[in-house]
Amino acid sequence: MNKVIFDNKCSLCIDIKNKLEKLDIKNKFLWVSSNKYMQSQNIHPKINQNMLNNTIVVINTNNNIMTEFVACRYILSKIPLFYPVLMFLYIPFISSWIGNRIYRIIAKLRDCH
Repeated sequence: MNKVIFDNKCSLCIDIKNKLEKLDIKNKFLWVSSNKYMQSQNIHPKINQNMLNNTIVVINTNNNIMTEFVACRYILSKIPLFYPVLMFLYIPFISSWIGNRIYRIIAKLRDCH
């Protein structure tokens, strides 16, 4: 199962997590708070607290790590409601460049830490 690690100290992150969790009718994701993940025995060596404070992290079933826009796009790609807009999220070069910029702007503007 795909694991999504979110910042549980951020009201925006919690709100988005709650909405996406309800839309995940296929149960593709296990949502884990950053605090709970850091206390677990199964921490991926590339993940640290600083990373979790600044971005959403997805660990897919192949143990690959995705962050920022790529993680968000991956989550949306597994939820049927978002299928109609997926093609816009996979435009080569443009979607990743714009998506990461938008993600970073939102991440900076959130008032969590």
